[in-house]
Amino acid sequence: MKYFLLLLTTLFLFTGCDEDAKTVIKDTPSFNELKKEKNENIFNLITTEGKKISFEYSKDILTSKELNGKIILINFFATWCPPCKEEIPVFSKLTSKYPDKFEVVSILFKDQISKNDLAAFMKKYNMNFPVTVGADNAKVAQAFNDVQKIPESYLFAQDGVMIEKFIGPVGEETLENLIVKLKDQK
Repeated sequence: MKYFLLLLTTLFLFTGCDEDAKTVIKDTPSFNELKKEKNENIFNLITTEGKKISFEYSKDILTSKELNGKIILINFFATWCPPCKEEIPVFSKLTSKYPDKFEVVSILFKDQISKNDLAAFMKKYNMNFPVTVGADNAKVAQAFNDVQKIPESYLFAQDGVMIEKFIGPVGEETLENLIVKLKDQK
């Protein structure tokens, strides 16, 4: 009788677990699905100098080994855009003034320009910050609230949390005030 009860209990446990296991496996996304979902938030941008800037952007948080610990301004721009040209000197000035605290990453967006013409543009406007080119630029624009108008910029604190979104040219005083407030925070 003891063995029969043990056998019946064991049979019941294995039968119950089997059904639950099928349900859990069926309802859980596969590893490849999870990996694909995570990779949609990771971007690998290439600068005009051929350097790679990688970051993850999700839920208004920017995470990057290359940009870690700095105040970051992600700027979407085009060389044909007058307001974009207007803000470049501001970015160059503040990048020089706060070299260890502030970094601008300009993302060339909806601009069909040759490498030589882009290099000449960057030289003319004294751009002392990275400009990214390539197919991932459009993917980043999509991830950042589907950027449509330029210039459009996003300011992140040292911990990667988005602080401010700018549509249109960023004013020097506004940006510097934010940098000063953030620069000594950890």
